[in-house]
Amino acid sequence: MRAGQLDRQVNLQSFALGTSGDPLAGTWTTEVANVWAGRLDAKGTERYKAGMVQAAEVTQAYKLRYNADILTTWRLVDGTESWDIVAVLHGDRSRDAETVLLVRRLDPDDGG
Repeated sequence: MRAGQLDRQVNLQSFALGTSGDPLAGTWTTEVANVWAGRLDAKGTERYKAGMVQAAEVTQAYKLRYNADILTTWRLVDGTESWDIVAVLHGDRSRDAETVLLVRRLDPDDGG
């Protein structure tokens, strides 16, 4: 993989529940910081009801150097945007191996 294809730095974070076990009281912890990645073309969909947008969803793919440790329970943070990782795709472990992350964000206009 050529370094020029990786033009942005992202962070990969995992979620940890708080001591009470309440999922709303947990925190995101950075597992891998400042990873060079390339963002691939996005796809978006909107669902309408009575002429108004009910939900918007954006899917995106990010390509980075091979990393077997990334989990689908993590999220990717690109600047101010947070994306849920929905799939982790790995190439072979050759010199030019890559990992592609398929990510999703609901209601992208809500500030992430």
